[in-house]
Amino acid sequence: MEKRKYRKYVAPEMYVVLNQDGEVFTGIKGGKFQYSSNWSEAKPLGIDHTGYLLREKGNELIKETEI
Repeated sequence: MEKRKYRKYVAPEMYVVLNQDGEVFTGIKGGKFQYSSNWSEAKPLGIDHTGYLLREKGNELIKETEI
């Protein structure tokens, strides 16, 4: 019997979304994006899930590892 070779799981890079006031995205409440000045509340997202957030004027991405 041959030994199975498994691929090592590589976690996708996660990003934090910042608005123009320097606040981080913390989630959605009542259909509106919520931001907080407390960076420990940031909700990291994959690059595929940031499209709508980046449509707002002044929003930008920062890698989670850079925080």
